[in-house]
Amino acid sequence: MRFTFLAVLFLLCTCGRAQELQLFESFTNHAVLQRNTDHPLWGWARPGTVVKVLFGEQRLSVKTGKDGRWRVLLPPTPAGGPHKISVQTKREAILLEDIYFGDVYLLSGQSNMEWRLRQSDPDSSRARSIADPLIRELKVKRSYATQPLVHLDIDEATDDQWMVGTAERIGEFSGVGSYFAHYVRKEVDVPIGLLHASWGGSRIEPWMSPAALGMEAVAENAVDEIMQAAGKEGRATFATVFPGRAIPTKDEGEALGWLRADFDDSRWPTMTLPTYWEAAGYPNVDGYFYFRRTFTLTSAQAAGPATLYLGAIDDGDWTYLNGTAVGSMPNAYAEPRVYTLPAGTLRTGENTIAIRVMDGGGGGGFSASPVDFRLETSAGAVNLAGNFRYNIGEFRAGGQPNQVPTILYNAMIAPLEGYPLTGVLWYQGESNAGPGDNERYADLMQGLVKQWRGFFKQPDLPFFWVQLANFQAAVSTPNEPGWAVLRNSQTIATALPRTGQAVITDIGEADDIHPRNKWEVGRRLSLHALKDIYGKKVQARSPVAKSAKNDAGFVVVRFAEVGGGLMVKSTDRYRYPTGLTIQDASGKWHFARALLDESENALFVEVPSGLKVKTVRYNWANNPDGNLFSKEGLPVTPFELTVN
Repeated sequence: MRFTFLAVLFLLCTCGRAQELQLFESFTNHAVLQRNTDHPLWGWARPGTVVKVLFGEQRLSVKTGKDGRWRVLLPPTPAGGPHKISVQTKREAILLEDIYFGDVYLLSGQSNMEWRLRQSDPDSSRARSIADPLIRELKVKRSYATQPLVHLDIDEATDDQWMVGTAERIGEFSGVGSYFAHYVRKEVDVPIGLLHASWGGSRIEPWMSPAALGMEAVAENAVDEIMQAAGKEGRATFATVFPGRAIPTKDEGEALGWLRADFDDSRWPTMTLPTYWEAAGYPNVDGYFYFRRTFTLTSAQAAGPATLYLGAIDDGDWTYLNGTAVGSMPNAYAEPRVYTLPAGTLRTGENTIAIRVMDGGGGGGFSASPVDFRLETSAGAVNLAGNFRYNIGEFRAGGQPNQVPTILYNAMIAPLEGYPLTGVLWYQGESNAGPGDNERYADLMQGLVKQWRGFFKQPDLPFFWVQLANFQAAVSTPNEPGWAVLRNSQTIATALPRTGQAVITDIGEADDIHPRNKWEVGRRLSLHALKDIYGKKVQARSPVAKSAKNDAGFVVVRFAEVGGGLMVKSTDRYRYPTGLTIQDASGKWHFARALLDESENALFVEVPSGLKVKTVRYNWANNPDGNLFSKEGLPVTPFELTVN
């Protein structure tokens, strides 16, 4: 009682003055601190001020330095709580309540890590099923700096303190992070803290220090120059497509009638939809684009109600049919647009669809596959993919901070120097999947792991990441490397000790870069933690191909990390392995047939008569169709092996 009374008394005595005593921004009510370690607690006050920290029976005292900073070490504390921590000076006091000690994981990467649980849980049923007050998250605000910062900017739009994983709040957590914590807590009774610092669309280089990249620090004026240069191609396209027109800086398209059914758009240029406009010549361009096209319906198609499917639109849309607003999602970059059209909306003969699209950063436009860009009527489907007339209402060209090396690290990671952690979860790579980048990624990933381990003063800090999911059109030719190269770089990076990856080439979505099934991603990541951190006897690593040898008309592939053994997951009665291709001596690629010998956990890939095979691949495509798994349900890691 005396502890609480003194703290409240201090607060009452100082409520009339501006607060000078500060705690580092991650030390708030409801925080989870790392158990069983000397845990630093720090902040700021006036230089020369004596700061006292009261924690249980502990009474710690320290004097601030010339820079006003103070720091103490809380004693190693086992998992549990709730605790209170009081930080006091003669004039002020801060009382932290509902503090738990447990295991703290740093979450980082791009939009698939940032993806909130509620975004794939529309009825909140999953949130209710995993709600747990001992899963907590602190979200770091998107921010950047050219020099390492000492303060951490918390995302107050979500909450200015650690969020408690109740059914009402856990939907705002990282979906991957919250499911990971849920599956860990099913096996280990320890509070889990998720310290979440990610930024959608970010490359890996912005998360690394200059030293880790072998470069000098980014100069203050260089960021603006880099971002300005990134808009060069988009501005050139605009000048070519709209000759003589000034770049529009304020969207007036709606006022000009661009959404009306009777507007004359015959002089507008065309763009083939669905696509992101970056792929149509406008990289690093944000703003408002307008798209229009006419299509013809029979009397039967126009007679009744219908449903319009446009897929996800990045970021927002305002959609009109025949001049009538039929649907809008102003800021929902990953939500598929499915708009119900009441009877009377459509017409026999010519109809006009007009869509106003807003993008505030990253990709802009449509991510659906052509077959999913359609109008469903009671008399049949009408595919809407194809050439649309388009115009631009507002044009903002330039790069994004999440593409510039080191500056996210400086603002969102550097303030955490020496912060005790149990591990790191990383989900990133889509933005580095292009040619050249994809091959360099193994070195970059290993460089990130090594640098962060040194930075956090934990040379064995566990580091687990998610391999890129299957994405885009289904594989149709035997040589479609695409994202497979980046996936291979991620696999190469697991050569570092205390690392692991969750392979998810079976749960992606062809028309969405954001797989909805975040619960399985979190579960597969949790297996690595359960095995490598908590010592549980589980299969964590996906099976990995180790050798490929010619043997009497077959290429025999053998594996490690097979768990309880390999199996083919198929509804086909013959249960043949799929996803395999072979390269002949001339360099030509062929689809290949194979058999799985479950008794030996060996794959026998058939070699056609007269063909000499030099390379064998599995799941080597953007969206592969392989069906090999361990009996525990983990997909075989994509591979490319030279045949001996």
